[in-house]
Amino acid sequence: MTDEKKIPQPDAEHVIHSLDTLKVYFDPVRTQIMQEVSNTPRTVQQIAEALDVPFTRLYYHIKMMEKHGLIRMVDVKQMPGAIEEKYYQVSARMFVIERSLLTFDPESKNDGLELVLKNVFDASHKDVRHSVREGRIDMSVSPPHPKALLSRRLVFRLAEEKAVEFQQELMDLLVKYQSIETSPDDTYYAAILALYATNVPYEDEDEDLTTGEE
Repeated sequence: MTDEKKIPQPDAEHVIHSLDTLKVYFDPVRTQIMQEVSNTPRTVQQIAEALDVPFTRLYYHIKMMEKHGLIRMVDVKQMPGAIEEKYYQVSARMFVIERSLLTFDPESKNDGLELVLKNVFDASHKDVRHSVREGRIDMSVSPPHPKALLSRRLVFRLAEEKAVEFQQELMDLLVKYQSIETSPDDTYYAAILALYATNVPYEDEDEDLTTGEE
């Protein structure tokens, strides 16, 4: 690859404007690809080796991600035989969903909010169970520990200005750790953040909490 100083750095933020892009963003394979190119530009061959899949399986995904602005080609190296080796990197350090996409339709399971909840929380539920089963999470140890599961659900009062301050601190923390230089030997970690106004006690319109029946 050419001098890394000439490689453009990812933008600080990229806004996702369409549900089609959101679906591309949440695809599990594409999520893995974005992880691989989050810090260092890589070729399709390098990404395939890291994911242990045939590189031919990745071309369609790369094309879709580039089309929707999630990754971009940042360098090209000329190889023998007039072959071009293209290097890809994420387009931004943080991806933000345009608020107008987060629609809510109680009669639909395909609105923007449902898409986010399903791919953030439901997928994380499955991912945690899989990581425990595979031994990546050790339920016998407590945080702070590299193999511990850190999970908390807290309900507390905040003034609105403090809620805004808390949101900013959480977003800054994400940016800080997403920007750290890593090596191929480092472990992947997943983080879920949610801060929202709620009712106490919580009332589910679809469930009777006194009996636990729907």
